[in-house]
Amino acid sequence: MTPSDGSDQRPTSAQPSPPGSLSRLHIWQVQAFRDVLVIAVVIGVVWAGYALRFVTVPLLLAFLLAYLVEPLVRWMCRVLRMSRSVAVTSLLAVCGMALVAAVLLIVPTVVRQAEDVVAKLKGGQFDSWIDKAEAVLPVEYRAEVKRVRAWISPEKTPPASEGNASAESAPTAPPAMIPTAAPTVVTGGGGLTETFSKALMSQTTYNTLDKIVGLSGLLFAGVLVPFYFWFFSVSFPSAVEFLGNLVPNANRDRVFKLAAEMDAAVAGFVRGRILIAFGMGVMFAIGWWIIGVPYALMLGMLAGMLSIAPYLGLVVLVPAIGLLAAQQLQIADEAQRLAWYWIFGGPPLVFVIVQSIEGYILTPVFAGKATNLAPVSIFVAVLAGASVAGVYGMLLAIPAAACTKILIRETVMPSLKRWTDGKSSDFLPLDRE
Repeated sequence: MTPSDGSDQRPTSAQPSPPGSLSRLHIWQVQAFRDVLVIAVVIGVVWAGYALRFVTVPLLLAFLLAYLVEPLVRWMCRVLRMSRSVAVTSLLAVCGMALVAAVLLIVPTVVRQAEDVVAKLKGGQFDSWIDKAEAVLPVEYRAEVKRVRAWISPEKTPPASEGNASAESAPTAPPAMIPTAAPTVVTGGGGLTETFSKALMSQTTYNTLDKIVGLSGLLFAGVLVPFYFWFFSVSFPSAVEFLGNLVPNANRDRVFKLAAEMDAAVAGFVRGRILIAFGMGVMFAIGWWIIGVPYALMLGMLAGMLSIAPYLGLVVLVPAIGLLAAQQLQIADEAQRLAWYWIFGGPPLVFVIVQSIEGYILTPVFAGKATNLAPVSIFVAVLAGASVAGVYGMLLAIPAAACTKILIRETVMPSLKRWTDGKSSDFLPLDRE
């Protein structure tokens, strides 16, 4: 039967939802989910890069080198009329010959000086100085000094101290920093592979093989870097053009402006810092050689290399003072020794002079105002980077701080100013439709 009004009461299919209805949206079309997904992808990429660091580190290093030498490659192509492939190949050949020359001329001297220091430590030539230094140390630290001396010269037994047990006076274990167990080989098979390898070979063979594998990996990475560098440098303009085409037209001018400012800050700092570090290394070596610091070339080059991160070369100052003091204490005639204030004040004086030259001459010439950061900001950034990621953090802290300052100045501060003036209801630098 049908109703008297003749209307059709049969169930009808649901009407299609409008295009903007939530029931028609996929989960990846929800903005909040997309934001979380982007963050998760970034974290995943960083984690994968760390897990595959044997591959990603040479890639990143090669890309960084290609980025740093790009102005030189462009100059060679423009002025010397070379193609990019010829220019990059020529640059690699020149750098290779310079590296070989440095290895043949400088590295043997530095290695010889380092071996001399180790030989003298093991030969006991610094024993008298170590004894005097140990005498002024607090009692709780003297046992550690004995352990270090026993590790350096295991054939020698340190003298027993009065009131100490024989087990404490003749320690046989190495310092805490030296592992007492067999080294762990990082392999894909985990602990089973390591246990199986130890069962098939002696401990000496196992340790030797472990060192050979580590050295082979280092050499392999050294071969990969120039290989990747050639391809990155040759295709660098194409890569930049491709990335530029991915930027939306509506924001292209602003993005390109920010990218240009960040490029100037990062490239100016890194390129300038390399030249500055080389100059500081030469000045450290000459200055310490003049005042009589032993192994001045080795210490100066090490301080210069560490000075790529500002103020990190300071760690070499303590060994310089210690070696100078040890050398002077070996002189029998006290009249011929340097004064104590010159021993403890000479190396720091050279360090202060070199740092002043770096701050007032080298940095303005080679780096200029690239980062546009105050000295206090640079110092704070270096300390923060060191506390987060050690030496790598110190290297990346200043470019990261410079880029962050540019982003805050160009995006956050204008939005915050509009919000404080009452022209915007949202202080975050987000454009809402």
